[in-house]
Amino acid sequence: MTRSSIRAALLTLVCCGIGLFAWAGQMETRKPVQLKPPKIKVEKFKGEVLHANAVQITVRSRADIYVVRTFSLSPKMRDEMQKIIARGGYRYGDKVEVHYEAGRNLAIKIKGKPSRSR
Repeated sequence: MTRSSIRAALLTLVCCGIGLFAWAGQMETRKPVQLKPPKIKVEKFKGEVLHANAVQITVRSRADIYVVRTFSLSPKMRDEMQKIIARGGYRYGDKVEVHYEAGRNLAIKIKGKPSRSR
């Protein structure tokens, strides 16, 4: 082997070694990206109660009597509805405003006074 071929071999080894160190430096771990859950868009539906119980409420629109919607109650709202039912509950014709998740029929909040118990 000549002196120039030895130098070339050493130069090749040095370059490969530097390349490996540079490649290994790129492999460092980073913190995972934290994604925020999308905000829930809340819509309102105003109407009169047709039927209400501890798990759902059926409401007819004030604007169009042919529009009737049934909403399931969220877990938090179910607890509130149990308390309302204990005091008499909503009856047919009570005016309410249901706040619900857009795209779903899940009632988050119900505004309106229930009828007085008889």
